[in-house]
Amino acid sequence: MTRGKPEDALQTRVIDLCRILGLHTAHFRPGLTQTGRWRTAVGGDGKGWPDLTIVGPGGVLFRELKSERGSRTVEQRKWAEWLTEAGADVAVWKPRDWDSGRIETELRALRRGRVVAGYDH
Repeated sequence: MTRGKPEDALQTRVIDLCRILGLHTAHFRPGLTQTGRWRTAVGGDGKGWPDLTIVGPGGVLFRELKSERGSRTVEQRKWAEWLTEAGADVAVWKPRDWDSGRIETELRALRRGRVVAGYDH
């Protein structure tokens, strides 16, 4: 696993697997401002957008990555609600989901053209 936050290590693993499977990913990361603060440049209602957008023959997955004890912010919960209402597959992935094989199962289904409905915890 990568050093740093558990979410960062999980993200690295997920993106690597997506590349192997031929899936496309988008992640928007923060940049350091002139005042020494980290900010992700977003417009409109972008604050809280899921960590990963993953595209394959089976559709699009929106996934928030959290540590085992991590929880979504208010903005992240709102985006999950809005995307779900629009029919999107939205869920939270944690390191245990990598260990259990859940993440690989969902990504392989996306690759085969079938999306496994996401679930939350």
